Amino acid sequence: MKFKLKPYLKNYKLPLILGPIFKFLEAITDLVTPILVALILDKGIPNGDTSYIITISVVVIVINLVGFGFAIACQKCSAITAFGVGKDLRRDIYTKITTLSSSEMDKYTTMALTNRVVHDVSQCQTAIGMTIRQVSRAPFLLIGSTVAAIIINVKLSLIFVAVMPIILLLFWVIMKKTNPLFVEVKNNLDKVSNVTRENLSGNRVVRAFNKQQQEIERFDSVNNKYMDINIKVGTYSSVLQPILSLVVNMAVVIVIYVGAIQVNIGGLTQGQIVSFINYLSQIAASLVAIARLIIIYIRTGSSKKRINDIFVLEPSVKSTSAETQTDEVTPTIEFKNVSFSYNGIKDVVKNLSLKIMPGETVGIIGGTGSGKSSLVNLLPRLYNVTKGEILIDGKNINEYNLKDLRKIVSIVPQNPTLFSGTIESNLKFRDEDASQEELTKALIVSQSYGFVSEKPNGIKSVVERGGRNFSGGQRQRLTIARAVVGNPKVLILDDSSSALDFQTDLELRKALKLTLKDTTKIYVSQRTNSIKQADKIVVLDAGNVVGIGDHKSLLETCEVYKEIFDSQNK
Repeated sequence: MKFKLKPYLKNYKLPLILGPIFKFLEAITDLVTPILVALILDKGIPNGDTSYIITISVVVIVINLVGFGFAIACQKCSAITAFGVGKDLRRDIYTKITTLSSSEMDKYTTMALTNRVVHDVSQCQTAIGMTIRQVSRAPFLLIGSTVAAIIINVKLSLIFVAVMPIILLLFWVIMKKTNPLFVEVKNNLDKVSNVTRENLSGNRVVRAFNKQQQEIERFDSVNNKYMDINIKVGTYSSVLQPILSLVVNMAVVIVIYVGAIQVNIGGLTQGQIVSFINYLSQIAASLVAIARLIIIYIRTGSSKKRINDIFVLEPSVKSTSAETQTDEVTPTIEFKNVSFSYNGIKDVVKNLSLKIMPGETVGIIGGTGSGKSSLVNLLPRLYNVTKGEILIDGKNINEYNLKDLRKIVSIVPQNPTLFSGTIESNLKFRDEDASQEELTKALIVSQSYGFVSEKPNGIKSVVERGGRNFSGGQRQRLTIARAVVGNPKVLILDDSSSALDFQTDLELRKALKLTLKDTTKIYVSQRTNSIKQADKIVVLDAGNVVGIGDHKSLLETCEVYKEIFDSQNK
């Protein structure tokens, strides 16, 4: 789906229409004011008519107060439309991001996506607000002031006509120079944000290795580049208004000179000259406003392109509409000649065939980079297989509705992730309707009940962002508890007990075996002791299955498994 702003504006038709109308009415008051001022200068002051001067002055004040009211009304309409569209757009970008599979998410950094949701949407808001405020005012003032100046004196108007080509050439040059630079500005902002996030999230590592100065230098490098490109853009943009003012003021000087001659010979009155100069000033202000609008549109163009990059992404993992009675599914899992690669570069899982029976406990082990996590991520369709197929209860997982599939398959990822809220809200992440009994059961099974019950607020205790107020082992146990809620048919623990001591790990596996008897359990681990009691152990090496069997048989037949076991048990 290609991104367009027009559908978002349809939700705010009334303020979108009324805003320019109010600004148009304000512009009329601006055009009338110089005429009234000329009347004071040409009739009131020469005749010494004080009552006439006061009357016209009061009219000028009233007209300007009315114009002020129109300006406020326009500002209100502008804010409602701009911020409303921004709200809707941010919601849709966020919704789109949540529909993307891991394959698409791998293409962007977290901060690149964040900047699109925040900064690029804000740029679109600015463009909408400026358009509502200036789309009628600036062109109308420009045309109206030009017409009024021509009516006052055609010859003087020709002076301004002569400088118009210079102004248009100036606009063209600035736009040509700045347009590609705005894209660079956004890309460099992503880099600055990304380095900042890395340093803030990894500040303990930076301090532990005493690398503060090195990281400061790394930040300075991207920050200085961001500054340099912004200075370049700012230089080009800032040149526009001073040169424009210079050209217009030179025209004003010429007008005053020629106008003085006309006044002396009786061709013009002093009031007409003042009005003419006022109209020239309004023309200049209108041109400056149009110039700013053009620059904002150029900036917005780069932001729209970046937003469009997200909207045109199609998730590779798509859900079917068919619903499945998950309670009736028998969790027989079969991998048939499955291969998988990231972005089609190199297979990290190669031609794997494996059958797992209901209720079996399966261990998956192998060296770093052997494809363990990649393999289990295929089961809940975090990624799609490149070749082959995976069956659950004889049905290809691509034919399951994603919601139903992930109700059947529950996974605990390597990195334990908790969300800000409470322990209870985190546990209910998988099943919002889970009862307190189910939550307590999950805490007991995951060996979390002890430290949770010791907290003053128990299960209602606050969880800070990322679960940073818990230790690594506590976070792992809480993520296991979250996965256990709802009694999944298949439970995958992807090296999710690495931060646990051996005794806690043993108690966890015992509890899972006793409590989830009918659940198929898949353990990914680098510890042979964690999986040696499994019914079946799969040994991976560089994406290939080099051994399948129980602990005893693999020690005799699989050299890779024997090496891992020996290295951990000498």
